[in-house]
Amino acid sequence: MMIGTTATAITFVALAISITAYFLYYRHKDSSLLRLARISIYSASGLIVFQSILLMWGILTHRFEWVYVFSYSSSDLPLYYLISTFWAGQEGTFLLWLLLGSAYGWFIIRRNEEDEPLVMSFMNLVQAYIVMILIKRNPFSYVWEINPGGFAAGQIPMDGNGLNPLLQDPWMTIHPPVLFVGYSSTMIIFAFAMAALVKRNYDSWIKNAYPYALFVGLSLGAGIILGGYWAYTTLGWGGYWAWDPVENSSLIPWLLSLALIHGLIIQKRRGGLKKTNLFIALSIFVLVLYGSFLTRSGVLMDFSVHSFGTSELHLYLAAFVVFFLVLGALFFLFRRREIQGEKVQSALFSRESFMLYGMMSLLLLAFLTLVGTSSPLITGFFGEASNVSIDYYNRLAGPLAIVMAFLIALSPVLNWKRNSQEKLKGLIWHSVLSLVSGLIVFILGMRDIMPLIITVLSFFVIFVNGEIVWRMVRRKLYGFGGYLAHVGVGLMLIGIITSSVYDQSAKILLPMDTETAVLGYNLSYGGKQPSADGKDRVKLAVEGKTTFAKYYWSDYSRAYMVGPAVQNKLIHDLYIAPIQIIPAEQNMPESDQVILKKNEPQTFEEYRINFSGYDMDHLAMSEEHMHIAALIEISTTERSEIIRPALVIRGNQSEAIPARWTDSERDVFIAGISVEDDAIALGITKSNSGFDPRRGKELLAVEVTVKPLINILWLGTVILVMGFGFAIYQQSNSRRKTVS
Repeated sequence: MMIGTTATAITFVALAISITAYFLYYRHKDSSLLRLARISIYSASGLIVFQSILLMWGILTHRFEWVYVFSYSSSDLPLYYLISTFWAGQEGTFLLWLLLGSAYGWFIIRRNEEDEPLVMSFMNLVQAYIVMILIKRNPFSYVWEINPGGFAAGQIPMDGNGLNPLLQDPWMTIHPPVLFVGYSSTMIIFAFAMAALVKRNYDSWIKNAYPYALFVGLSLGAGIILGGYWAYTTLGWGGYWAWDPVENSSLIPWLLSLALIHGLIIQKRRGGLKKTNLFIALSIFVLVLYGSFLTRSGVLMDFSVHSFGTSELHLYLAAFVVFFLVLGALFFLFRRREIQGEKVQSALFSRESFMLYGMMSLLLLAFLTLVGTSSPLITGFFGEASNVSIDYYNRLAGPLAIVMAFLIALSPVLNWKRNSQEKLKGLIWHSVLSLVSGLIVFILGMRDIMPLIITVLSFFVIFVNGEIVWRMVRRKLYGFGGYLAHVGVGLMLIGIITSSVYDQSAKILLPMDTETAVLGYNLSYGGKQPSADGKDRVKLAVEGKTTFAKYYWSDYSRAYMVGPAVQNKLIHDLYIAPIQIIPAEQNMPESDQVILKKNEPQTFEEYRINFSGYDMDHLAMSEEHMHIAALIEISTTERSEIIRPALVIRGNQSEAIPARWTDSERDVFIAGISVEDDAIALGITKSNSGFDPRRGKELLAVEVTVKPLINILWLGTVILVMGFGFAIYQQSNSRRKTVS
């Protein structure tokens, strides 16, 4: 569309003029230059708002001739999902970044007159680069120009491709915008740090930058939490954090923002860490860009379930990272010799020392996570690209969690500048309560040493920081936001340990209308229920109470989409995730069911059964059907046999082809397949019963998980966000009092 693409081009020109005018004003202090800079940035912001409204209008009115609208929306989507398609693709998220950046610019012009010229110069530089990307890949291009579906010039599609079913969730209407508020706000900290380096002003910049650092911590943290809750309630794998590269790309800058917040406090109180804080402030933004490159360029397409596909923008995104990395590094290296700060560690048992150790722990965790996330790129330079396992992250996170919990518990009670061992004597009762709490959880079954230590220290964090919050509230002092956030961290650590280390899980087959006992609950499957929107559900009963889980075929994904039924109890969640529906068979003889994960043998009667993978020699695919054969090894101490039961899939229907288990004269058939879990469900007919896959009851394969005390995790996340909110309010209130 000419209007949209023209507006994008003019936006770039306006930003370029604003950058030049702001920088010249900084050098020459000519008020006419400042006026020109502001007119230009207001014009650019107006054009960005116009483009955002235009794109939203195109989405809501189904302008499928626009490539973006065609690619991510369809006429059958309800209003709230249509709105969320605005940020479903790369062009939309970049436009959202520009819109947020315009709001930040307006705010800075209103609040930071002294820092405005240089800060706005660097922020506009970021905005201009994003606009340049949108000139290359414009959301208002016509489908016949990009040609995603082979359209002739002027041919308007009847409908769009639709929205990814995984994004059709209420939480995904909230999570991406909140996360992008955090991503985009990191450029404010970058701009303040760059302005400080240009002006050689290494002290006063922290006064204005500190509230924005808190804002980054709040928005990124809230975005991560919302994303974790979406994964838990939508994806069906039973967890909320998988150390996926896309997840890590938001975690790494958040960890650095936490380190920066504490570093700025130390610099304000002790005059130290000047170089460190500038370095971290620059790094946060560069790492956001690096994360965007990893997840949007397609380089991690084989290693992340959330990554965008291959993109023609990968060179632009790589240049985006390199440009601002080099820009920040050059200024920092040229100025580093003249940046002189005070020595921080004046005493071992002082608050600044413990805060410094905490910063080092956060930075170490961020660095090791960055190495793990980048492993496909690193290993790709030396051979075949590969990714680290989840164990890599879990093993490094445990010890660092112990260190950080210990520091978070003790640092709030220590004095600045001097040793304060005597202060530790006041923590005797907190220590006793923590140990008693640890003894209770030990009696309840927590016997592993590392989870037990983390849990005890988490109680210590809660008791110490909770008492400080209580005392400050009673004295009507409202600077307790940081301590409240620490309480949230303590609760989160307890919830993470109990819900992930001590969860219980079982894979079972539920026959239609037959009650089955699993993990202390009686479950039954009541069949599949069609839905008007095509998103069918399966009916489940838990102790006689009805609940539903998602299970429907998606033409968009060419696969079955599943979503869990989550029953929230007082002390745990009951999590039921569908795996597969085995079609109804009439009068099928009784059979035993075995669920096998790849290369994890199970014992059946006196036999050992192992699923080693799929027989690629017997894999056949055509437009009409897919033929899949599994390699099943059945063995005893004396003999071994390999059989190949198969499954023929036609559209959303499947037919089992049994394999004869000669040693027992029984038939083995594939009852279900879970590609995500790399698992297979086998049916083994009873002795001498024969096999007829067209007879019997319909079965639902599910994974049932009990997540103990997961509500503590969610409570902790809410308190953490509240802590950030109170800290920002206190900073804003202090600023108003200073101005007045």
